[in-house]
Amino acid sequence: MQAAVMNQHFSAATRVASEVENEKAHRQKSRLAYVLSAMVALSAATISIIGIAFPSIYRGNWGSGTSIGNDLVTLVVAVPTLSFAIVYSVRGSIRATLLWLGALYYMFYNYAFYVFGIPVTKLYLPIIVTFALAGLSLALGMGSLDIGTIAARFSPRTPGKPIAVYLSLAAVMVSILWCKPWIKFLLTGRVPDVNGSEYAYQVIAAVDLSFMVPLLILAACLLWMRRPWGYVLGAMMSLQGAVYNAVMGTVCVFNWRLTGAKLFSDWFVSCLVGVSLCLLCVCALVLGVRKVQMTTSLNAT
Repeated sequence: MQAAVMNQHFSAATRVASEVENEKAHRQKSRLAYVLSAMVALSAATISIIGIAFPSIYRGNWGSGTSIGNDLVTLVVAVPTLSFAIVYSVRGSIRATLLWLGALYYMFYNYAFYVFGIPVTKLYLPIIVTFALAGLSLALGMGSLDIGTIAARFSPRTPGKPIAVYLSLAAVMVSILWCKPWIKFLLTGRVPDVNGSEYAYQVIAAVDLSFMVPLLILAACLLWMRRPWGYVLGAMMSLQGAVYNAVMGTVCVFNWRLTGAKLFSDWFVSCLVGVSLCLLCVCALVLGVRKVQMTTSLNAT
């Protein structure tokens, strides 16, 4: 009998020790994710300032409105959002945590185009570092989440299914945008291009169909089923969509100013609609978090 009691105490002590070790590992992941995120914000701000001040540093088409519009939105929208989110996420805000992950995903997605899609520039190595840090920060941040606590804080009234429908439609539209030229290529032999560049089509289609569409579909499915990760991925993809639609809309404005291209084109209008709908989704998910202080793995004792 005494041996059985001792075994129970030993098992309990072992379980507690294991939980303590797991908690320490989560804290270390969180701290590292925040530190790396701050480095991403600083690096992205530096690259954007240099790109805006010296647009000729980008060779090819990126030396025009494309680079200026992209760097401007990154500097005035994405970097402040990421910085704000880091500060308040460290303090335990679930809302800020959702924005933090969304801003990180935007950085990862956006700088994928800089890494794979533009000619080599004097900023190429800093851009690669920023891209890698954003991806690593995002992975560590998502791995350190207390997903059960986050899910419990969402109101039952959070409109998960309407947002899931929108994300599904976005995934379908992006897929059609890039798959349709490829299908024409199969039927006619005409190689797809973007503004006359076959390589631009290759890079943009690859990034969108690899990095964005699968996550949109996954977020939509999980949100429809009201699974915990659905809320996180839904907010993340909606914020990325809002910021990147703002990028594309700003690029349209700069191209209009620099080249005289038509401003209110179908593309520009679709960007405005995309920004609006994505912001509505972000607000619905972020405001769906009830105002109860979250005990994150970073602040847990």
